[in-house]
Amino acid sequence: MANTRIKLTKTYIDNLSEPGIYRDSELIGFAIRVNTTCKTYVVEKKVNGKAIRSTIGLHGNLTLAQARILAQGLLSQMAQGYNPNQIKKEKREQLIINDKVSKQQPTLTIAYDEYLKHRKLKSRSLEDYNRAVNQYLSEWKNLKLIDITRTHVHEKYAELTENSPAQANIAMAVFRAIFNFSVEHFLDEQDNSLINTTNPVATLKAKRTWNKIKRRKGYVKQEQIGDWVNAVMNFTALRQERNTVRDFLLTLVLTGFRRKECETLTWDAIDLKYGWITSLDPKNDDPHTLPMGDRLWEIMKSRKEQQYNDYVFASPRSKLKGYTTHLYEAKAKVIEASGVEFTFHDLRRTFSSIAENLDYGQYTIKRLLNHTVSSDVTEGYVQISDKKLRMAMQEIEDIVFSGYEKGE
Repeated sequence: MANTRIKLTKTYIDNLSEPGIYRDSELIGFAIRVNTTCKTYVVEKKVNGKAIRSTIGLHGNLTLAQARILAQGLLSQMAQGYNPNQIKKEKREQLIINDKVSKQQPTLTIAYDEYLKHRKLKSRSLEDYNRAVNQYLSEWKNLKLIDITRTHVHEKYAELTENSPAQANIAMAVFRAIFNFSVEHFLDEQDNSLINTTNPVATLKAKRTWNKIKRRKGYVKQEQIGDWVNAVMNFTALRQERNTVRDFLLTLVLTGFRRKECETLTWDAIDLKYGWITSLDPKNDDPHTLPMGDRLWEIMKSRKEQQYNDYVFASPRSKLKGYTTHLYEAKAKVIEASGVEFTFHDLRRTFSSIAENLDYGQYTIKRLLNHTVSSDVTEGYVQISDKKLRMAMQEIEDIVFSGYEKGE
């Protein structure tokens, strides 16, 4: 009976008890397999000369009508050379691979840790990155990168923008960098990226939603410089017997160094014999050496006589870093005394503004400002004399102190 074709009906199937294969006489290739525990619909057909039997589903989970429809589809595919068992096998294998890949997918925290291992960030950049990941994007830290969508980006960006457009830009720029790194860093066994999706931050450019931050252009104007330098020279405060605030602010405006560069200046960067000062960690990674004007040279000689540690602007109170930081309160007092609003970076722009108005050639000015233009081939062959640089630095110093009234 098990090998005889018969029109399969629900009643007939319900009454089957003897194990075997019961083949349908209506749809050739359709059958039901009976064993001691269950009844299973199957299809049978040769595929590329090989007899194939493939499971459709359990009787009870599928009605007979549903099983017939599915059988028709499978038999049609088998007639075209498709092996449903092979397709099922490939799907199972793909599920295993997908599960493995999913477990290997990095979270933002893991990706950031790897990023830091492979990227050498300067202290200021590291502060920005840590703040972006640990503060601005803290809710994403345990999310897998591949699960962070364009919607996530837009919502978080809008939220951060309400507080600070600049912070929003920084946060997304940091995330974009970590994501791009991760695409190339996290690979499967076939050397393919585990992160096979577009960087979601790209949506901000596509939709033109990046916040436009106006570049600051503030500097101490020439008519203000006298008031400013008088306030600095006459600055007094508790624990300022070494004139650290005064000397720090003057060094900024007389060199154009960035605040962090100036804070971390060490004595091995100061040549007191010949009068040179070097920023050892400028933004473009090139040491930037300048001659000192007479007054700055004297300031450095005086500070050397009071040397406390390896830092030019040492701070006995800063046991962790060893150098002076957090001069914002002192800066506020200078602003109050002079009536001139300024930031530390404004002093760099003040140096730049004075330098660019000197009667010297463009290469001398660029050398003072540590500017390079990659497309300027001639620049690589132009050597600026030390004498000319020293004259320019002295002229800048003279302009800064032109309004200084000693003893005011």
